[in-house]
Amino acid sequence: MVFDAALAHRTRTVLLFSLVLLVPDAFAQITVGDIRIDPDDFSSEQEPETRIAKCLGCHGKRLAGDIDFGPDVHFGTPALRGMREAYIGESLLAYKTGQRSHKEMTAIAAMLDAETVDFMARTFAAFPTPLAKTADEIDALAKNDERFRTGQVIAREGIPAKGVPACATCHGADGEGNPVLGPRLAGQNSIYIQQQFEVFADGSRRTQRAAAMRPVVAGLDEDEIGAVAHYYERLVQFD
Repeated sequence: MVFDAALAHRTRTVLLFSLVLLVPDAFAQITVGDIRIDPDDFSSEQEPETRIAKCLGCHGKRLAGDIDFGPDVHFGTPALRGMREAYIGESLLAYKTGQRSHKEMTAIAAMLDAETVDFMARTFAAFPTPLAKTADEIDALAKNDERFRTGQVIAREGIPAKGVPACATCHGADGEGNPVLGPRLAGQNSIYIQQQFEVFADGSRRTQRAAAMRPVVAGLDEDEIGAVAHYYERLVQFD
């Protein structure tokens, strides 16, 4: 039998290509703006600072969210400071299982094993909670900023005539969050809050908390949602 070296080379190439196709997750990689992300970034073999570096690249070194990703690209990434460990872990698992859907976060969550999810939740929950503005500072904002004042009324009192409950009922009197009913909103950037109202409305966020939010969303118009988002964003002073 005559050995065909060219045929053998082609056969090996096809086999290798087939193996790559069978294990795409091993080569998963995404780019968010100008930030390149792959599974090795989060590996437990890395130093803790390295494991969270790409997260900070999107959520900010102070975890305040609302970061720019290269020229002319602006995303409403959430602020994570002050969030409880259980909620952060729950959110990552929701992206991983498809209960929450987001182009970048769905892909990133798929790269995380259970140990990494726990590590991220524990690490970010340990960041210091942002300092709340004083009562005098909040009163001054309400006096001079009509949009802030509108959001404050909705957050504290709701809109009974439209069947909208006070946000404070689930998210705390000052937006500090409730471990059972709702996450922290104080200091959350307004772009992200408004984006979440959109996914509550269209049903693409399918968690138990999201189900509770749908009737609330239905009772608010775009301006009211914007006012609530503006109010919560300005309640804290990030250092």
